[in-house]
Amino acid sequence: MSRLFLGGLLFLGLGACAAPRAAGAPLAPLGRAWAVPTLGLYQEWWDKTVACSGRQGQMSAVSFYAVDAPSGAIELAGDTAHAWWVREGNRIYLPANALSQEWLVRHEMLHALLQRGSHPSEVFVEACHVASAAVWRDSSLSHDPGNPSGN
Repeated sequence: MSRLFLGGLLFLGLGACAAPRAAGAPLAPLGRAWAVPTLGLYQEWWDKTVACSGRQGQMSAVSFYAVDAPSGAIELAGDTAHAWWVREGNRIYLPANALSQEWLVRHEMLHALLQRGSHPSEVFVEACHVASAAVWRDSSLSHDPGNPSGN
């Protein structure tokens, strides 16, 4: 019972951007992460994310980390994602080779602003268009084709 409860707490404390795992693709554990300085461009992206979400927050409250993840897949607690926002410490983990992907960085910033791991369509799709690369490319979408239920 306590394992189930602790597992549920861990799940609720994480925002994951689910990645389909390519067969045999190596996964990068968070243990291979390093802190990255907040890039000037990130403040611009933060401001855009604050504006579209209607939420307030200071980017200085968020810590950014790069992960050596050549496949783009990052593993945390047995789950795989393109990137992670972790509530504890308000941390964002991104693949080192994706630090300049605006939609992905802003997606994780939105998790940090909302302080939740789920993907409500009204914010991730309709307001900010950062639910996925597909939504980023086509702002006319009203739902994320890869995540129609917004989980």
